[in-house]
Formats: sequence, C-alpha cells, structure tokens
Amino acid sequence: MKRILILLSLLVCQLAVFAQNEGRVGVFAGVNNTTLSNAADAAYGDYLPTFKPTLGLEAGYFFTLFKHLPTGFSLQFFNQKLGQNYRGNYADSTSYYAYSRLNYLKAGLAWHLGTNPRRMVAFSFSAGANIGVLANYQERYELIRYNNDRLIVDIHNTEVSWDDTVVTKGTLTAPLYNKTDVSAFGTMGLDFLLSRDWVFGVYGRVDMGFSPVENTAKMNINFETQPSSSIPYKPFNTKVKYHGPTDDNIKHGDTKNMAFGVYMSLRYRIFNREKSDFYYRENDKYNH
Repeated sequence: MKRILILLSLLVCQLAVFAQNEGRVGVFAGVNNTTLSNAADAAYGDYLPTFKPTLGLEAGYFFTLFKHLPTGFSLQFFNQKLGQNYRGNYADSTSYYAYSRLNYLKAGLAWHLGTNPRRMVAFSFSAGANIGVLANYQERYELIRYNNDRLIVDIHNTEVSWDDTVVTKGTLTAPLYNKTDVSAFGTMGLDFLLSRDWVFGVYGRVDMGFSPVENTAKMNINFETQPSSSIPYKPFNTKVKYHGPTDDNIKHGDTKNMAFGVYMSLRYRIFNREKSDFYYRENDKYNH
C-alpha cells in the first residue's frame, strides 16, 4: 500500500512539473426557470413559469494533463432563489393563485473540461454538486371566490397571516420546508478572453435536486386570538398540492428543486506569463 501511495505521489508531482496552470476568481449571475418538481403536481397542470435569479462567487484552478487535456476544479459560493408559481380552478368554480419562494445559500465544487482556455474563444463544460442551506422562505395562497372575495394565507418562515375578511396572525408549529438541499449541476458554454487578465463566460446551467424539500410532518397553526386557537395545517396531506381532500394517510410525493438557467461570469486570471512553454501559444493579440 505504501508503494502505491509513493507512486501516486510521484505521478502527481510529475504532472505538476509538466502541466501549466492558471487560477481564476470572479463572479457569476444567472436567471433560472425554477420548478418544485413533483410528478403529481406537474400532471395536474397548475404550474406557471417561474423565473428567479442566482448570484455568486467562484475561484478555480485550471491545468493540463500530459500537456494535452485542459481540465480544472472550482469552488462556488452563491445565493440561489428557487420556487414555483401556481394557478388553477376548483370544481365549485372558485380558483386560486399561489407561489412558493425558497432562498438558499449554497456551496459547491465543480470539475471542468474544455478546449484551449487561452484562446480568444474556448468551449467549457463543467459538472459538480452543491449543498444548500435554506435561509428563508415564503408560501402564499389566494382563494378567489365567486364575488372576488379572497382568502389569503401568507407564510414567511413560520409566521402566518390568515386574511379572511379579518387578518389573524399565527405561528406554524413546524417549518414547511427542510433546512438543507443537495443537488447536482452541469454547465455548458463559451469563455471569451476580454484581455490578458479578464475572461467573460456565457453558458447554460441545469440544477437537479436529490433530496425532498418539503416537510411532510404534521403541523398546526397556533393563532394569536383571545382565547388562543389552533387548526391543523395540511398542505402536503394531499396527492396534488392545493387540491383536497386532505387526509392524514396521504403524503405529498417527493418534491425536489429543479432549475434551468442562462448564466454569465466575469473572472480574473492569475497565471505566470513568463511560462511560454504552455502546450499552445496564447493568441497573438496578447503577445505584444
């Protein structure tokens, strides 16, 4: 075993000697079409398009293996807003509008592969995984009755506003959404050298969650009334979200975050310009 470790160490050192490298640090931003992916909800057809932003920082190290294969790794720290908009009708001719807003702080690791990163235009592909912590969320539901009267339930984290001609405040006994989310992602796009020191990137990105985001445990709303009152709150004891009847034996199917987006990045390059033996030459534009 020791011999294997020594051989691997020597190989890594050899690669480090012959491979050229550069670092990149910068920012990225994008707009996603986000979905709280659930098969039963999607089949019911009440989904509306939902677009949310992402903003983050990244730092990467890029190198070549055997002087022919450009690759690298990067760390990402970002704020990603996800969720879903809904609109539908009920059998009694009433209708509803609702939305879920999930705000995550995430950290991720990506592996990169592409073409010559020091050309004016380079193809770039990456794949990775991240873990997110739910910073806050909002859940809003509006029932629109025949005479346009409305029941509005607005939830910010565990704070509840119940508006049915009179506004009543309350508190959920448990959060609606789980605290963490694990997902995988992939990107594909182009990098453009703006100068020796700056790279602009544009790419498409897909994020697919692995873990259920909804808390399907039983919960109540405790209202701030005199005397105090409480009602069961069962948004996930239905097969389809926002459609009854509710039943304690029904569990809303696994709901996961999903997002498809267009992103842009601006990164600063950190590299040794004296190393001219990179396996390709930089574009002549920057050699003067």
